Formats: sequence, C-alpha cells, structure tokens
Amino acid sequence: MKADDIRLSYTNPLTGRTIARDWGEQYVEIDGLVLVVKHHYRSRSPLWSAELFTDHIEVMPMVEWATSGGLLTFAHVRRRQLLEQIAACVGTEKWKEKRAGWMALPRKRGWAGTWRIVRRGPRDWWALPNDPGRDPERGPWPSERAARVELGDAIRPHRH
Repeated sequence: MKADDIRLSYTNPLTGRTIARDWGEQYVEIDGLVLVVKHHYRSRSPLWSAELFTDHIEVMPMVEWATSGGLLTFAHVRRRQLLEQIAACVGTEKWKEKRAGWMALPRKRGWAGTWRIVRRGPRDWWALPNDPGRDPERGPWPSERAARVELGDAIRPHRH
C-alpha cells in the first residue's frame, strides 16, 4: 500500500454519519480497520495522529486489550508522513497481530448484525460486518446495488 492510496473522509464508515470539517477528524478504512485521523488545525499543536475507532467496542475488553499493547496508533507533524507511516505498517506482522486482536473484541449491542458495503476492485463488492466476531464477511457481488438488495435492512447507511 502507498500513502497515495489512503483516502480520508469526513464520513464514518461504521455509522455513515458525516461530521463537520472543523471538528479536526477524518476517517479511513483499511483492511477492515477504521482509523480516526485527527488534526486540530486551530490548536497550537501541529500534530497529526491516527488511532483505531473504538466507540463501538465493549469498554472492559477494550481496556484490557489496549493496556496489553493492542493499540495501533500513529503520529507525525505532517499529514503526508502520517499517511506514509500508516501505509508502511499495513500488511506487516504488527498490523496483522493488532488487526486480529481488534477484530476479536466484542462489539456493543447496537452495532451487531449490520454490514457496510465496500469496493475492493472492479465488480468486487463486499459486505464487512460491524461485529466481525459474530458475523463473517459476505461477498463478492458485482455491484453495490446487488449487495444492498441481498442484505436489505441489515446494512448501516454508508455515504462516501
């Protein structure tokens, strides 16, 4: 993966909600992991950071996981270098280990049973579960519409 392949969005891929641009947060989903990229441009700190999105994870298991070294975080004073750090980490043993731990964490009840539709290539659409410990990935479908028709109401809204 290259830094140019990382596309930040103001829309949270898990909730489908778009946040205001002046909140200092953006999202990116890579390999099933959702990272929150933060840069508070009005603050005195020039720091860009990225960490795993954890609002939908049960609190106690997440705390145990985080304190045992499970967190995946990145930081830099420049956006480009932050994205390069992330791109360089994707696919490494560290990435795979942290991803496996994050995927195994129990999700809060309101998140279970929902999928989000993502495109992995031409005519290659997949449904990624918001609770990967309970639901497997589904797909591929030839189009986003075909995936949405098959999954029906089990999908959380996803806007680009």
